[in-house]
Amino acid sequence: MAAAASAPRLKPLRFLRLGRSISIAADPPPLGMRESEHELNARLRQLVRAGRLVDARKLFNAMPRRDEVAYATLLAGHAAAADFPGAMALFARLRASSPPQAAADPFVLSPAFKACAAAAAADAGADAGNLRHAAEALHAFAIRSLAVNSVFVSTALADAYAKAGRLALALRVFDEMPCKNVVSWTTLIASLARAGRRHDALRRFAEMRTSGVACDSYAYAAALTACADAGLLPRGREVHALCAKLGLDATPYVANTLATLYARCGDVDRALAAVSRMGSRDVAAWTTLIASYVQTGRSEEAIEAFVRMLREESSNSASPNEYTFAAVIAACANIASICLGEQLHALAAHRGFAHARSVTNSLVKLYVRAGHLSAADAVFRESIVKDVVSWSAIISGYAQEGLAKEAFDLFAEMQHHSSCPRPNEFTLASVLSVCAHAAALDAGRQLHALAVTAGLEQHAMVRSALVDMYGKSGSMSEADVVFSNRTKDDVISWTAMIVGYAEHGRSKEALELFEEMCRVGLKPDHVTFIGVLTACCHAGEVEHGLRYLNAMNKSYGLEPAKEHYGCVVDLLGRAGRIHEAEELIGRIAADERDGVVWTSLLRACAARGEEETGKRAAERAMEAEPWGTGAHVAMANLYASKGQWHEAAQERHMMKQKGVVKGAGWSSVEVGGEDRGIGVFVAGDRTHPQDDAIYSMLELMYYGAGLVRYTHDQLNLRSELELTAGS
Repeated sequence: MAAAASAPRLKPLRFLRLGRSISIAADPPPLGMRESEHELNARLRQLVRAGRLVDARKLFNAMPRRDEVAYATLLAGHAAAADFPGAMALFARLRASSPPQAAADPFVLSPAFKACAAAAAADAGADAGNLRHAAEALHAFAIRSLAVNSVFVSTALADAYAKAGRLALALRVFDEMPCKNVVSWTTLIASLARAGRRHDALRRFAEMRTSGVACDSYAYAAALTACADAGLLPRGREVHALCAKLGLDATPYVANTLATLYARCGDVDRALAAVSRMGSRDVAAWTTLIASYVQTGRSEEAIEAFVRMLREESSNSASPNEYTFAAVIAACANIASICLGEQLHALAAHRGFAHARSVTNSLVKLYVRAGHLSAADAVFRESIVKDVVSWSAIISGYAQEGLAKEAFDLFAEMQHHSSCPRPNEFTLASVLSVCAHAAALDAGRQLHALAVTAGLEQHAMVRSALVDMYGKSGSMSEADVVFSNRTKDDVISWTAMIVGYAEHGRSKEALELFEEMCRVGLKPDHVTFIGVLTACCHAGEVEHGLRYLNAMNKSYGLEPAKEHYGCVVDLLGRAGRIHEAEELIGRIAADERDGVVWTSLLRACAARGEEETGKRAAERAMEAEPWGTGAHVAMANLYASKGQWHEAAQERHMMKQKGVVKGAGWSSVEVGGEDRGIGVFVAGDRTHPQDDAIYSMLELMYYGAGLVRYTHDQLNLRSELELTAGS
């Protein structure tokens, strides 16, 4: 009885362990004595598909016999993980331990090439030169073993060469293929499109169709990608029609690519229609939809789509990825919705996407546009991988806030860091704007040389930034050289030159350049008219200014903004036409009449002694900007100009009571030798770490200047005494 009672105690444990062994997610059990080779290969395949490469390798090493199927399965796992060194080690092990024909098996050799291609595409820490060398060694083995005649091997080889940057070799491999299937053609078309040769990709697509090979959804998607990247909407519509005839336009891969094509070409309605044809939207479809809204300025709808995606997440298994978060955070940046952006930042962090490069770039832009530079800098510093977009965004943020030193320091860090990319047109334009703001002519000239070296001098954004920098630094002659050497006309460069002439008081040249701009067929924008109206203001051309203001809407279809009205108010005020200026302000929308417009009128009243109108303007300015200083200072000057010192003192006292402080003007100076930089300071500044030495030197300079003046006065007195004595 005792023996019978004790026997069943071990059975539940055995059954539990057996139950665990059939769970794929659990650790692999020890190899069974009666497990067949086929069963072991099946288990190996399950582990590889689940992404458990370490467990798959353990099982592989423990197998009593490993055939070509086992090697091919594990090689496919290394390819999926972009682990090229691991794949090469495994392939070398196969060649050393198996007959020669085993390594030449197309189903073994092609995963080795795929691992090379995956590593090159993912840039998984592998040196590009080593990848190319390994691909060439595998290619040589494939030729010697005649495995290159297999369409699977040659296609994988062409893909590896293309992704390793050897497109010419990829094309040669493709052209020498004895037979080509749809995967071969698709690989070639996608490789050409990825390398920027979109027209060649479309020509090869046409060859594929005439060769008799039937196109599948991936081939059509590759052709549509080439159309989208090249902006060839008519050709894209032709490919769309071919897809629709075969019923492929509703497949997720094609529908997403169609949406991308139409979104990039500005046809959002067709992009949305392409996505809506899908039976169920995957994450790519949702991301394309949200990005399409963002690209066309429909940020609120992008956010609403993201919310719908989250609500349907449990039912359709389409969870947002890093690109989805990047797109919706960019939507928040566009509408300055910092509160929602911070919530999305928290959600992205919770899901593990906060450090993804695309997400950090969008977060930096969000915080920069909201004026939260400390948060933007924290996100930037914590990001693991920084690209040129990351650097440009943070440099632009400091530049927009007028923090010249910080912007220059970041740019210098970008230049000297080994892993940092070369600056692009956005980076250079941002740093040039800092030079313009600080009037740092020498630094601007160095950046000009860098732009020439990088081949970016003729880019519209860089050229206009150079013109602006030279103009604001007082060198209109150099600005004129940059403008005259343009190879292509664009509104931005012409506008920068017009504004430069206007700010330098060369109103005649500014107005003549505007007329010439219209003659060459360029349509002026809002910024152009600010330069034109500023030129009229400096020249006192009242009638011309009024005519240009009216022409904005009637001739150019541009609705004047408060900045344009402000220029004309200033123009009328300087001409003494105070009442007309006040009437013009009445034409501005009530919600756009800010303190700047009313302060312009108030200053004109102060200059002309128009006390009653000045009081009305001051009241409106203080209502619009309660903490602004302009209205108080202008009213104090108005009272002082009329000798009403008591009223002027009251205005100053009112400023003090409200805690309104007039912002201090700042200055900048270039300091240092070869590594010189821009130093920014204000009157009474004590923030510099060497401020004691600076003030000691200033006192010494003051003393020396006073001594020179005293000596000069004494010399003059002595000469006068000599003249008196001589007479």
